[in-house]
Amino acid sequence: MRIHERIYIVGSGTAGFGISEETDCTVYLLDGGEECVLIDAGAGIEPERILENIRKDGIRPERISKILLTHGHGDHSGGAYALSRACDAEVYALSETAQYVSTGDLDALSLKEAIGAGVYGKDYSYQPCEVKALSDGETIRVGSLCLTALRMEGHCAGHACYETVCDGKKILFSGDSVFNYGKIALQAIWDCDLQKYIETCRKLEKIHPDILLPSHGAFLMEKGYTYIDKAMSQIRTLGIPGNIIGE
Repeated sequence: MRIHERIYIVGSGTAGFGISEETDCTVYLLDGGEECVLIDAGAGIEPERILENIRKDGIRPERISKILLTHGHGDHSGGAYALSRACDAEVYALSETAQYVSTGDLDALSLKEAIGAGVYGKDYSYQPCEVKALSDGETIRVGSLCLTALRMEGHCAGHACYETVCDGKKILFSGDSVFNYGKIALQAIWDCDLQKYIETCRKLEKIHPDILLPSHGAFLMEKGYTYIDKAMSQIRTLGIPGNIIGE
């Protein structure tokens, strides 16, 4: 599903656009010309549906050279193993996420809790995948475009957003940092941290993106900073932005 000259949505479950397996996050494809990159990889339950969507959009999976994970939760990283092999792509993430996904650390990824809470079925199987570690602020080239990994924690440890500039517009793949109408995603897991979340919102405000592409729900192709501003309006009055979890 093409949403921009260079951006496609190739996966998205019931918390998004319903074009792939129901537990998938929204998986974006960025076309850099000579090569492409995926932002996140879905849950890995039906990765073939994501591959089929890529083909339907007229893109050969072999053009995808990299997969960038915003974080390690199952709906974002569970498909990394299958998709990286199908595309012959390398997988990247911030250091904590790289470690957790590479080793398949179910405790660090909060997968046992997620399965127990019914987020995934009891038979859900997570496949570890080799992931290369990125540093905060590190830049990755994909064809004619460059993406910068930005540490934006709060939702979980090792959470990244990825920023790029295309045709003079600042584009932010924001993962699970901020959502439609300024909501955030606080969960009862070991590495969710409200104070870090507030700091992330402040950093996002400074970025002031033109296009905001979250991993669930609606996105903004113009005035992408609008959702961030809504979150910050709550924070400035010592309030807490609305929580998308449990709605």
